[in-house]
Amino acid sequence: MGSMQWFPKLKLRDYLIILAITLAYFATRVYHLDSLPIFVDEAIYSRWAQIALHDASWRFISLTDGKQPLFIWVAMPFLHFIKDPLVATRLVSVFCGYLTVVGLWYAGFLLKDKRTGYLAAALAVITPFLFFYDRFAVMESMLTASGIWLFCLSIILAKTKRLDVALILGIAAGLAFLVKSPAQAFIMLIPAAYIFLTADKNRFSKQSILKYLGLLIVVYVLAEVINNLQRLSPWMYMIARKNGDFVISPLTMLLEHPYRIWQNFADSQRWLIAYMTLPIYALSIFGIFKMIKNMPKLLLISAWFWGPLFALITTALLYRPRYLVFIVPFALLYAVHAFPVKTKHRLMMLAVLAIWPLRFMYQAYFTPLTMPLIQADQDYVSGWAAGNGVKEISDYLVKRAKTVGTDLDVYTEGTFGLLPHGLELYTSERSSKLRITGIYPVIDIPPLAVKQKSEENKETYFVLNNTQVKSLPPNSEEILSFKKADESYIRLYRIFP
Repeated sequence: MGSMQWFPKLKLRDYLIILAITLAYFATRVYHLDSLPIFVDEAIYSRWAQIALHDASWRFISLTDGKQPLFIWVAMPFLHFIKDPLVATRLVSVFCGYLTVVGLWYAGFLLKDKRTGYLAAALAVITPFLFFYDRFAVMESMLTASGIWLFCLSIILAKTKRLDVALILGIAAGLAFLVKSPAQAFIMLIPAAYIFLTADKNRFSKQSILKYLGLLIVVYVLAEVINNLQRLSPWMYMIARKNGDFVISPLTMLLEHPYRIWQNFADSQRWLIAYMTLPIYALSIFGIFKMIKNMPKLLLISAWFWGPLFALITTALLYRPRYLVFIVPFALLYAVHAFPVKTKHRLMMLAVLAIWPLRFMYQAYFTPLTMPLIQADQDYVSGWAAGNGVKEISDYLVKRAKTVGTDLDVYTEGTFGLLPHGLELYTSERSSKLRITGIYPVIDIPPLAVKQKSEENKETYFVLNNTQVKSLPPNSEEILSFKKADESYIRLYRIFP
């Protein structure tokens, strides 16, 4: 079994196709990368990375909120070299998205041939679900890349049963542990490739099974060693506590919230249709039927698509579209099997499938506040979580501090999240004259502490985001206000004694 072809033979035409897909990918992902205003989670993760970059004792800062650290670590060098902190952290997702595209190409080759791989990669470039999260500074793009590469490496391990492959797979699985908790679903699925794809007559011989199990132990031990790097921080226990806010056991779900299982399943399909687009979703369904002739590969892809999906819908108390992103590549692997055989027909089909996604991309670049987001995702552009105006307010405060030459006292509504983290992110590297303090809850506007500070420092400011006011608060001057996609505003006030 060690004679498996690891890699396709590439001709000049192949290199040109790879170059075209790569250029299309980076052109769609990097163009107007900062068009969508910063979102609350992006502000938190980017600020964590900024803190960790400048203070080694905070390298595990994300664990204080129960989040794994790999995204933060990878973002640190980007923040070091790139001036705009939001662009820097979004570029982490851009490069992870490219790993997903390459992984899908490789998966297509391993399952069928390199032409199937090119189709899978092209679909990954145009699918809005991947497009959106490849431009968004959260962990989803990195998690998605982890999933498709664990899938590819699990196939190679099943077919070659080699120690070097087991070591690479173990490292990849360990890194996946450091991305986000749902990666555990993929790590558990690694043996599926051996079960479904090992077609030789010795597959269930004692020798074959023992050899594979030995290699599997190597994979899991190495993965667990890397996972336990997090024990260097006293905060690792927070991961389980944080997960407890979002998920419950399937048995508890079945007994106490059985309707939620159906609701989660229905939501999943609605969201996949909305963000993959109906034609690509329909093609995935059609691809399942086309693959019935090749049952082992159908079962393998199905394990990696339906396994994590089933885990999500039977455990998720808080459910959002972005939790589904990591299974999208496997839906695309269904879809590529539904394409016609002739190259000309394939290209025509791709061109037709690109029509809906191109509209989504156009709006993402030029009118992000009116993007066709589904109801569950409206907080990316509206309400307290959307950061429309945070960058502009930061720019004003930095400029003001430079103009007056004295310290500014800036108070924000909120002690964690978009405020104050968003303001700190945009100002900490540019001015040492801003003293930013979060206040929560806000009972009076302006709060007493802000009024008292204004008597000491005439350059005292207050940023209001969650609370919406109808009239100008007393003793204040509205400096800036920014409307979000709904009727909410973020406002900067200067406070007078």
